[in-house]
This record gives sequence, C-alpha cells and structure tokens, in this order.
Amino acid sequence: MSVDDATMELIRESVQRKTLVYFSANKVKVVFQTQVHSIRSRSVVLFNSIPPEYIARVMDSEQFYLKIQSIRFVCDQVTTDGIHLLYPLDNMRLIEDNRNAKRFNFGTKDVAFLEVINPLDQETILRKSLLDMSSTGLSFRTPVESMLYSAGRRFEKMRIYMDGKLHSEVAGQVVYQQSFLTKDGKSYCQVGFKFDSPQNNR
Repeated sequence: MSVDDATMELIRESVQRKTLVYFSANKVKVVFQTQVHSIRSRSVVLFNSIPPEYIARVMDSEQFYLKIQSIRFVCDQVTTDGIHLLYPLDNMRLIEDNRNAKRFNFGTKDVAFLEVINPLDQETILRKSLLDMSSTGLSFRTPVESMLYSAGRRFEKMRIYMDGKLHSEVAGQVVYQQSFLTKDGKSYCQVGFKFDSPQNNR
C-alpha cells in the first residue's frame, strides 16, 4: 500500500510534535531511534542518528524500515544530503498499520512505567520505563536483551503507572525484543508485549 493523505498528515504531525521514530535496515540488527526533521523534495528527512561503525552495513542493505507511531514503512533505497537521511516518499510502502489501536509514545520526561513480578522467581519486582502503549499492547526499555523476555513469555498482573498513579492492570506475552540506539547513541533493548485483551483503564 502506498502513502495516502492520512499517512502524510501523520508524518507532518511527527515533525511538529518532534515524535521519536525508529529507522532500521535489513542487514543491521540494531534499530535507530531518531526524529523526522521535515518533508522535502518528496522525501521524509530524518535526523541521522547512525553511529559511524554502522553506516557501511546500513547503506549496503536492500530494505529500509521506518516506524512512526503505529505505522511501519519499507523502501528499497535511502540517500543522504550529507547531514540527514532522506527516506523517499515515492518508494516507501506501508507494511503495517495499527492506527485503529491509537498508540501513545512516551518521551524521557514522561513518568510512565510498569511494575510486575518476575515470572521466573515469583519474587523480584521489575520496574520498567514505557516507550509506548496502545489498547492492544506496549513496549518498554531495558538495559540489554534477556532470556527473561523471550518471545511467548507470559507476564501476569502488569501494573501500569502514569504520573505516579495506577492507570491499569493487564496480562500478556512478549512478542519481540530488539536492540536500539537512542538519538544520543545509548544502547538499550526494547521489549514488546501484546495484551490478552484490550486494557481496562481505572
């Protein structure tokens, strides 16, 4: 599916709100957190947050992915203006669209986290900062990849807090974990969960 008017509006909104987005390439396992700088010359202009040691493998890739909120795109080639990455509008294709499940992205200044008991020892309380959340799932940040967050691992009674208050309590399972670099080059792992059923807010 090609880019439609609603998608263009979402991209423009990400420029205005300085939303964090994610860029990746098929020959690099790491995902790069960045922002959309502008829309120019039929391209989505991204801040280049790729460290020098990854550039050769990124540019040698055949497919490039861009995730903006709940939408994911793919294209076959990216270029640069010497400063920014240029993601071509005429070549990008929509491969995942979860707009029906409105997704909220949390910045570093947002106080949003989950608490849950470690399912392996049934004792340790895990507290993780949320990256984003929708009615169908969430993702959070953790220092490194871990077998604890293997795909399919179930977590019960995950308590979600926002601004110091209990927002909801959910159960679900891990669907992915992936390494990513923040805009300032710090390395983390993103763990994605799918809820058993749409969450019930308190």
